[in-house]
Amino acid sequence: MTSNVVNQRKLLRLLQLNSPSLPIGTYAYSQGLESAISQGVVSDIKTAGEWLKTVLKYSLMPNDMAMIVRAYQAWQAEDIEQIDRLISQSRALRETEELLQEDTHLSQALMRLAETLEVAFPEHFPRKSSLPVVYARFAQTWQISIEETLTAFAWSWMENQIAALLKLCSVGQTQAQKLMLEMDDAVLQAVDHALSLEDSQVGMSLPVFAILSSQHEQQYSRLFRS
Repeated sequence: MTSNVVNQRKLLRLLQLNSPSLPIGTYAYSQGLESAISQGVVSDIKTAGEWLKTVLKYSLMPNDMAMIVRAYQAWQAEDIEQIDRLISQSRALRETEELLQEDTHLSQALMRLAETLEVAFPEHFPRKSSLPVVYARFAQTWQISIEETLTAFAWSWMENQIAALLKLCSVGQTQAQKLMLEMDDAVLQAVDHALSLEDSQVGMSLPVFAILSSQHEQQYSRLFRS
């Protein structure tokens, strides 16, 4: 098999792992965006772009993406003790019950696909895991590079946020597509930073993001899951 065909197969697996049709339910969550829109923090395409860039830089990158880097390396080394530590750390980074439940639900949903998709996990792998750790196992098993893994993970998160934005705010499809183009630099910078973070730099808090997520748990009218 030529290297070009091998690379094409890896690309296909990467697309599969990040496809909206992958049945793990990411579309059911807005990660605080619904509350942000309800309270006027996000009201148009400009404030939506500011929201995406802020959450990407100060939450997704130093938390989820940093965990993926470390979990990917641990899976390569088959270091199960390190995997267990990373699961605990990743779950501890969820600042609200809503975010923790989302992480648990998505990781369990992805785990249920593992056997069917020929991705192996240790026999006594915890039932309550964390999405970045499980996601990293799929990417490592399918020999997708860590750079491509992080890029796809960030892009998939962004796509889901924009899909939520379209349902919740008076933003048009054309505006949304333009915003996705404008996010290119932010996504690529997040990938570079996630790869270069020291262990002491992993984990970051966005207080307003956490507060909005907490408020969403009690929001009277909700389109997205809490």
